[in-house]
Amino acid sequence: MLIEQRPSGDSEVIALVVDQQVELRARDGGREGHVYAVEPAARYLVAVVGGDAVACGALLAIDIDAAEVTRLYVRPAYRGRGLGRRMLAALEDLAASRGHRVLRLEAGVTSPEAISLFLGAGYRPIARFGRYAKYEGSRCFEKRFDDAGRETRVVRRAAADPSVAELVGLSADEAANRYGDPGARRFPVDPHAKFVLATVDGVSAGCGGIQPLDDQTVEIKRMYVRPAYRGNGIARRMLAALEDLAAGSHYLFIRLETGPRQPESIRLYESAGYRPIPPYGPYVHSPLSLCYEKLVIAPEPIASELG
Repeated sequence: MLIEQRPSGDSEVIALVVDQQVELRARDGGREGHVYAVEPAARYLVAVVGGDAVACGALLAIDIDAAEVTRLYVRPAYRGRGLGRRMLAALEDLAASRGHRVLRLEAGVTSPEAISLFLGAGYRPIARFGRYAKYEGSRCFEKRFDDAGRETRVVRRAAADPSVAELVGLSADEAANRYGDPGARRFPVDPHAKFVLATVDGVSAGCGGIQPLDDQTVEIKRMYVRPAYRGNGIARRMLAALEDLAAGSHYLFIRLETGPRQPESIRLYESAGYRPIPPYGPYVHSPLSLCYEKLVIAPEPIASELG
């Protein structure tokens, strides 16, 4: 999958916007205000899979600090694979590159899956704004990026990196506290695992890694965000970066393991398109293990921070 910028007059952008509006009109019975034309002032992103444009999203500047995410749409045949989340992450990166610190967006009550996506990505409900103020069926949301102007990045690191090693240790300690047995869930990490590190103003905030299970499958390991940085979408950005890393290494599947005492992790993975599978490998005899799998669909990286 490739996510690329397109002009507002691009024929595939127009087709995606029209299809989205047709679907929304069918859902809500024809709410006043459905506009089938593209917004010329917006910056559009399009996701391309196998040469076909299958998803879009746009960023519309409100003022120097704020922008609106609009026209976020995934064709029905491609839903359930995390494309909406990836498009949203790409739009957030685009907003950050243009200096916006606040993102706002709107979804109708007839689109509960969109509302779930936005809440899961760290957006908070706000009063209806702008053109949505008159629509009782509208639900508006906002996400503030580093209110003090902090810079958040996701970069690749080796397992031996001191910041990664520290966070992996903190992850193990938290798991021990949640499950009550320091040795019960310390499944080993391959020393050759590939990690990503999230930093906020240069301070390590979270990490996650992938290690191979076979020539087609990798496993996500040690996903962790420091408590002080939770609720800001960092885990979701790291997960997207790990998926890109797996795709760039030509793996077809991603697996992972978590547990019932980590409900926030379960919500993250399920909302990102991971599906429950039977316990595998070292987790077969672990009564507190919950395992998931996802098909890798992106053949090349899209996370702008990763070089």
